[in-house]
Amino acid sequence: MTIGIIENDVEAPVSDAGNFASADSFTPAPVNVSQVVLETARWLGGIDVFASAGGRPFADLRTGIADSDLSREARILSATLRRTAHNVFLVLLHTSSAKDTAAKTFGIGRADLLSLSQAIRSELFRLDTALRGDTITAAEFRFVADALLERLRAEPAYVNLVSLVDRETTDNLPKTVAAFVRGREPSPIVDTIALFGRVLAVLDLVGGMLEKDEPLKPAVVLFAKAHAMTGELIDRLNRRVQRMGEAGGAVTDSLDGASYTAAVELKKAVAQELLGIMSTRSPVGVYARTEAAYAQLSESFQQIVTVLSRDLDASVDPNEMFPNFAAKLEYSIRLRNELHSIARLARAAEENCEKKTTEALNARLNEFAASSIRFLFYKDIETFERFIEEIRVTRQTKDLVPIIHRFGAYLETLFAQVNMRSVLEGHPFEAQ
Repeated sequence: MTIGIIENDVEAPVSDAGNFASADSFTPAPVNVSQVVLETARWLGGIDVFASAGGRPFADLRTGIADSDLSREARILSATLRRTAHNVFLVLLHTSSAKDTAAKTFGIGRADLLSLSQAIRSELFRLDTALRGDTITAAEFRFVADALLERLRAEPAYVNLVSLVDRETTDNLPKTVAAFVRGREPSPIVDTIALFGRVLAVLDLVGGMLEKDEPLKPAVVLFAKAHAMTGELIDRLNRRVQRMGEAGGAVTDSLDGASYTAAVELKKAVAQELLGIMSTRSPVGVYARTEAAYAQLSESFQQIVTVLSRDLDASVDPNEMFPNFAAKLEYSIRLRNELHSIARLARAAEENCEKKTTEALNARLNEFAASSIRFLFYKDIETFERFIEEIRVTRQTKDLVPIIHRFGAYLETLFAQVNMRSVLEGHPFEAQ
């Protein structure tokens, strides 16, 4: 990881060997500075929430037992701070004191960014020192986190960046949402679309990590920020609905529906995927939970935004608002139909377990494994593949029938889960 140092008012990289490289010795690859600033703001906003929660924004409260060692949480805090330090370095590298348009657009000067860079570096040294020990207790983590927040919150650039995530500007929205909102008269519906858009912009960073196959534990910081933003959003909508009352008519109903849906989906994502995610040691488990939580929140919030948008403009095409909608809808419908088809073959094989029916089931499963199985969530693929292997290698009828019976029950559950995907709302299942 490269961390910058200040040398003659220029942020220069430090190699792992401790050698200094002049900024003039290489030509940096072009970057979108405004985008890097916004990404940095979202990460810092997540760090603020994560540190404020003592590193446990999604602790498993069901058992009442907390891990006494918070070394993992400290490493997550260190990794995300290093990421923001690198981003700040990129911004400084691609701007100059004479021409600082991107930073000035957000009200952040170069001197403030340099000061923030120094503060982050100092706190990284403190974290590295704490991580040299065998364990980090909750009290020790709280001490480090409080010191971190006190130091960073004293930096004007940090305050501006953290507040930037919640600032009501189109810069904080996905491009297609910003295009829809821009130029429209302010209204409760437009305001609500923007609120959800800001949360989606934070979740987009998680989606990018999944696409790039990056280490996913740090994504808990972004989920923490999205969770906090959604909670504030729901409270804001509920207060507005109460103020408007029945006089608000259809607008009140739309806002109330958006608030209720967001609350339900947030609760499901936390309870089913994010709760206790920090204690998950398996990389496969972390990937599966992250993917499912991201899909749960992003797809449901995208659906809310498209429904609200069509309240204002019936001609809005959800596929244009969110281009991934069309692909998700297509493969979700295909997946649902294929699961139904496999379930019918499984029932036939269970009722009459002879060579013809089992061969038909195996052939269909092999075809599914080579194509549509990739449309399942990662956490479901392993279970599905295990059933395929069991059915394929089992020859005795007395052993095969119970396996197919369990597989049929699993298919019913899986079919119901797929059918609940947000993109399938308004697309009832029709057996083919």
